[in-house]
Amino acid sequence: MKLIGRCLDLLYPPRCVFCDALLGEGETYFCRSCGEKIPMAEGEHLCRKGTYFDRCVAPLYYQDMVREAFLGYKFHEKTWHAAVYAAFLEPYVRREFPALDVVTWVPLSRRSHKDRGFDQAELVAKALAKRLDLPCEKLVEKVRVTQQQSRLDRPEERRANVLGAYGARSGAAIAGRRILVVDDVITTGSTMEECCRVLAAAGAAEIHAAAVAQAGGKDRRAKDGQSLANEI
Repeated sequence: MKLIGRCLDLLYPPRCVFCDALLGEGETYFCRSCGEKIPMAEGEHLCRKGTYFDRCVAPLYYQDMVREAFLGYKFHEKTWHAAVYAAFLEPYVRREFPALDVVTWVPLSRRSHKDRGFDQAELVAKALAKRLDLPCEKLVEKVRVTQQQSRLDRPEERRANVLGAYGARSGAAIAGRRILVVDDVITTGSTMEECCRVLAAAGAAEIHAAAVAQAGGKDRRAKDGQSLANEI
């Protein structure tokens, strides 16, 4: 397996998830230059509380280099980012939610999935579940087409937009399970809340949430880029 990995590195040299530069010796996932500027959520800002989920861990702020990386991931088919985002999430999820039964995700509509060719939250959820040695199952599906949340400014508009837009997947095993719901970015939390409300109504025992990045907050920088790389 190590030989295969080395061959893949020769064919597809590892690049920084933020600036796309080739990684140097000792660099993992991102280069040292970007590591010094990553906007990180720390301390009390790391987790956001919800009504239908106990808290959502989101280690990055959706701004600057993080935002640009996500745009590349979602709209320029840089699907290899998903494995890196899962690596970012893993240590925080293990620390905050040590007991889980299954990982799921906030799903795209069928139309959006077809147009994009993949579901960005699904790829992160599957990569994270693999790292956690947990099953990853589609427990929720989108049952109604909605406006893009990014086009709505007020929180009440966002809540109304997604109300009733999701439902429990037919035949999904939800009751009694401790579930982690994964999304790429959490903004007001309306979409995450609605998905978790559906899971709660279906009898989930515990509902936790994780997003790679969160909107808002102060611009907090990583003190040492490679110290973060060492964690993940």
